[in-house]
Amino acid sequence: MNDSSWRNLSAMLGVACVVLIIAAGALLATSGESSPTPSQPVGSVASVIPSSSAPSDSSGSPAPSASATASAGPTATPTGTPVANAPIAHVTFNNLQLDATSDALGKPRTFTFITDGSGPVGIAIVKSSPAKATTRICAQIDGGKADCRTGTAVSYNGAFTDTAHSVWVVTLIGPASVGPTVDVAFSWPTNHAQITLTHGRFQGSSSPGVSPNLNGFTASVKTVNAGNLTVAASWTAVTANVEITTEDLNAPTATIKDQKQITSATNLGTPGYTFGLDAAKWYRVSLRNLSADSQRPDLTAVISVP
Repeated sequence: MNDSSWRNLSAMLGVACVVLIIAAGALLATSGESSPTPSQPVGSVASVIPSSSAPSDSSGSPAPSASATASAGPTATPTGTPVANAPIAHVTFNNLQLDATSDALGKPRTFTFITDGSGPVGIAIVKSSPAKATTRICAQIDGGKADCRTGTAVSYNGAFTDTAHSVWVVTLIGPASVGPTVDVAFSWPTNHAQITLTHGRFQGSSSPGVSPNLNGFTASVKTVNAGNLTVAASWTAVTANVEITTEDLNAPTATIKDQKQITSATNLGTPGYTFGLDAAKWYRVSLRNLSADSQRPDLTAVISVP
């Protein structure tokens, strides 16, 4: 091979080397790139607690929130319970006997309250008798899908509201043949603490074979401000002699602060029962039918706490 051929071959090999080096550089550059990360799905509502630690009943339902919507989808990363921007109301209904689902005339005890602004909402069965008796409790927010649970000590831990106003409706009934007797506690942020009981029983105290826990209601309340406790109530079917009592619970022994009786009544009148309370204290108010009757009066009562 002459010198001219060697020079041509060397030139061709040099060009090939340059091409290979350029190609190798391109491969090295692309090997360091990561593939684009797919966007994370954003849920319709932020859960107040992580799903991995959320307390639930046997159905595995998470705690309800007033910001929940009907749309399906994963929940966003929780940021914690919103801080309350209104005082927290506390009302516990004591020794409330429930109707049973097998009772043809039975109705769920129904409680309604309205939240103001953001903050935690407490709904819990804190005592049940008999000890192993279960209750079916359902919580519904602004007419949405009800979150129903069954148990002896059901609690909607982590429930919250983060809307300007939301209407919460809670129902309780005994799923067995005999309704249990329960203490059910409520707490919620509100500027005007008021809770309504509908489908209560107002069975006369002298009615044979009827539990006294089916006669009206007993409610323990905590005041925020000094002011008037008010109770408006009405009932069906009967004209009754009734008694309403307010007790002070801020000493080891409860003391009666006020007691009134009304004869031949179908309601507490307008504006209803009123009694002045001190700020930041616990009281107990109860309403009883003193008459005997053979019917099942349906009671509606509205309790407002200062």
